Amino acid sequence: MELVEDYRHTPEYKELYKHRKETIERVFADAKEKHGMRYTPYRGLAQVTKWVRLKFAALNLKKLAIHLRRDRRQPLFYAVFIRFLAPDFIFA
Repeated sequence: MELVEDYRHTPEYKELYKHRKETIERVFADAKEKHGMRYTPYRGLAQVTKWVRLKFAALNLKKLAIHLRRDRRQPLFYAVFIRFLAPDFIFA
């Protein structure tokens, strides 16, 4: 652990570590603020784990849909259909 802390305080990693708050921690902040993950309606590790995984799966699907729409500039359903539902579909 001390070795990791020493690396983190070197100049090159200091610069890299500054971006952590903009990327990784931003996801958790958005989940808490925008998606109701500040509190859980469940009790127990297994139930809470399932709930959190479902929430993040939904967030990932939302992010995927947004990226597909931006990349292809097509209607959302069409972009998802082409990418996932019909990869071997031959257009006539």
